[in-house]
Amino acid sequence: MSNPHPARNDSDSDVSLTSSVPIGVRTRAVVSGRWVAAALIAALGLAVMVFFLLPTRLPPARDIARPDATPASPPRAASRTVGPAETVRQRLLAEEAGARYRASSEALRRQGAAAWAPEDLSAATGLADEAVAAAAAGDHARAIQRYDDASGRLAGIAGRAEAAYAHALANGDAAIQAGASARAIEAFRLALAIRPGDTKAQHGLGRAERLDDVLARLAAGEAQENAGKPEQARASYAVAVALDPEFARARAALARVEGRLAAQHFDGLMTRGLGQLERSEWPGAEQSFSAAVKLRPADRSAADGLARAKEGQQRATLARLQREAQGLESAERWEDALAAYQRAAAIDPAVDFARQGAARSERMIQLHVRIEGYLASPERLQSPRVRDEAQQLLASLDRETASGPHIAQARQRLGTALKRATTKVTVQLASDNATEVMLYRVGPLGRFQDREVALTPGTYTLVGSRPGYKDVRVEVIVDPDSPALRIFVACEERV
Repeated sequence: MSNPHPARNDSDSDVSLTSSVPIGVRTRAVVSGRWVAAALIAALGLAVMVFFLLPTRLPPARDIARPDATPASPPRAASRTVGPAETVRQRLLAEEAGARYRASSEALRRQGAAAWAPEDLSAATGLADEAVAAAAAGDHARAIQRYDDASGRLAGIAGRAEAAYAHALANGDAAIQAGASARAIEAFRLALAIRPGDTKAQHGLGRAERLDDVLARLAAGEAQENAGKPEQARASYAVAVALDPEFARARAALARVEGRLAAQHFDGLMTRGLGQLERSEWPGAEQSFSAAVKLRPADRSAADGLARAKEGQQRATLARLQREAQGLESAERWEDALAAYQRAAAIDPAVDFARQGAARSERMIQLHVRIEGYLASPERLQSPRVRDEAQQLLASLDRETASGPHIAQARQRLGTALKRATTKVTVQLASDNATEVMLYRVGPLGRFQDREVALTPGTYTLVGSRPGYKDVRVEVIVDPDSPALRIFVACEERV
């Protein structure tokens, strides 16, 4: 319904209401108290002048009886006379009521009430027009009444401002979803008029102002998608979502094309992974199926492909470690071979070659350590116990199937050392033919002048004894590399 009265100051619809008079609150009189007092004094003076001066200036009344005159009808009751002072007061009150109405009306018009309460605003304007007419006719009491009635109408409109604000926001959101940018802009501007500076309305207005750009990006993306260019479509949809992340159509379009691209990518990964499995390209197949599982964690085919790739990679790794360890064994690099077998056992503890190879490597390492211990201190072989242990070690080396050139050389060196340690050396002994001679670890030698004794390398002790003489002790070190020994043993010091 159109307003029959022209709206006042419609150009100020976007002005803030912070300086307007709140609706329903009576304002102070627009005329100050000083001027009201002056007006009342002037009115009283005028009344005094009328009372005292007017009778002297009127002609005397004539009371001439007319025989044909009809008796006069009884006089009507005179209406209540309003004095000049009261007239001035009512006029001022009417002006105050008018000012109050105009302030409230202006505030509502700045809030866009003409758009969300046109009928009530028109009715209030009509009442105000009646008040203006009554004031012009001097009926200030009626003017006051009509202004108050109009202000009451405005107060009712103001009470619906919050509902109008919410309705404007809802209309703006609906217009955005419908792609009607002009209607959305109008709705959010109305909401801002009702609530200046409102963040929701400002946010909605921003979305509405960007809506045409969003729709253009959507249209471009749809054309690219229909042309079989999903990558380009995704870029267009992504721009639309960036412009308005709340726009449902843009989000749905982006999700749709990303879903298509993800499906294509998944299919490509599966195809590539299966081909890599057939060619035993285990690392590549594992990489392809891992990427496919990330895209679709619940997909069984991708999980099965990944398991096959890992199993193939494990078999290939174990085979490589077995070859590597066997090569290290051939080179008699037992420490490195042991490390390779241990890596294989860490992958699969049940693998026989890893378990057996590790045990073999450890055994050969220990054999080398023992051989090197004897060779580093060959004098230890002069001990019968140590020689026996070395002989047992040589016997175990003869039974070792994993021996190679290095261990064979070490065995030969140990055999040579044992041979030297067991080869007897002739030692020449001399005495006085009166001293009883005892050779520890061999036995008594008796009395002699000269004698030869064959001894294995080592340390021996000769003890000579003779009645009436102090015993003598001589220590002899038998070394096959030393010159021939001649030892003299005799008791020469009397007791």
